Amino acid sequence: MRDQVGIDLDDFPLDHEFPDDYGQEEEDECDINVKPLFEDELANQAAGPKPKRKSKRTKAYMAVEDKLLCECWRDIGQDPKTGAEQKHSTFWIRVYREFHERKKFPPYQFVSTRGWVSIFKRWRVIQ
Repeated sequence: MRDQVGIDLDDFPLDHEFPDDYGQEEEDECDINVKPLFEDELANQAAGPKPKRKSKRTKAYMAVEDKLLCECWRDIGQDPKTGAEQKHSTFWIRVYREFHERKKFPPYQFVSTRGWVSIFKRWRVIQ
């Protein structure tokens, strides 16, 4: 950096005169129909068709599942070891475990992948 009179800090003379048309540059001609230099993958994905999501919804409850759910609810609710002072989630997780354990044996023997929240919501419908 210089500290001289007549030259600014960028070595540009202070007495320089700009032409009258300075700053009035002609418009650059730009062809917007050419292939872009960089392609945004996310933009290209958004422009294409969206793939359909697989539904997480399970099939309707069968009467056998309803019956087993009622039996499990009764057995867990009447269990003298834990009593009635259980947390909501603890109770329904125990019903869930009992439901999935007993579904394997006669007279039920069916396949089910229902979670404890699904079982709880079904119980509200049954009530």
